[in-house]
Amino acid sequence: MDLFISLFFRARRTMEIEDTATKRARERGGSGRSASDADRLSALPDSLLHTVMSFLKARQAVQTCVLATRWRHLWRSMPCLDVDHEEFCRTGAASSKDRAKQEWEDFEDFTSNLMHRCNVALLESLSLRVTHSRAPGFHRHKQAGGWLRRAMKYCTPDLPRQHADGLSSSSWRLKRLHLCNMALDARFGNHVRSACRSLEDLELEDCTCAFQAITSGSLKSLVLKNCWWNYLTEITSPTLKRLVVAGGSNNAPCVVVAPAIAHLCLDVPLYFARSISVNRMPSLPRL
Repeated sequence: MDLFISLFFRARRTMEIEDTATKRARERGGSGRSASDADRLSALPDSLLHTVMSFLKARQAVQTCVLATRWRHLWRSMPCLDVDHEEFCRTGAASSKDRAKQEWEDFEDFTSNLMHRCNVALLESLSLRVTHSRAPGFHRHKQAGGWLRRAMKYCTPDLPRQHADGLSSSSWRLKRLHLCNMALDARFGNHVRSACRSLEDLELEDCTCAFQAITSGSLKSLVLKNCWWNYLTEITSPTLKRLVVAGGSNNAPCVVVAPAIAHLCLDVPLYFARSISVNRMPSLPRL
């Protein structure tokens, strides 16, 4: 981020020098260029600036609002958000407990405001990561899950559109969703099925999951790392090509219905693996 800001102000300084030279040329009767011609950064389209900002974490992207008037509201319409608890790490003489508390308060304030000001339904990619080792107690992962739950409830999706079956429904644009250390209730599974009709890449890491099924008509990649399930009984997607289940536990038999799957990786304890069966895939044996 420091390098990004340094390059930005260096470019601005170069343009200021050019503008000064242009003004002097005009005073001397020269032709020169207009200030608008010289302000190349402000002339860039939003889509290009958003591409540049997509390489930044969410906090860094929001901080670009101080660079210039042109950047003041760009972060609010970004198509990609990467919200990471690690961005708020502190160093200093305070105790590790006090630092962790302040880090969480900063992260909580930032993320709550971000979810309120950005329409998550219009995002193409969302990554929300809480670092368990740095988060204080009191079930903070549940609060982080609450942010996502409120976003699901209140964010405005696309306008209703007609489907091949004759039914119309509203849908988020989201194609990529990565969540770490969240508490996800039954409503999350329902939302993936009914509203996230464009979702192609879903990754859950260190999540506590209360929903019983993952059902999607668009998923292509599903990664479940160290997730804890009460009763995951079904994973169904006609488009799923990649399924990775690494670590975690489940208290119920789980059936995978994915006729297009090409990559299946199970890195789980034997008792967990024996509870997973794959249907409608003659090339893969029952586990």
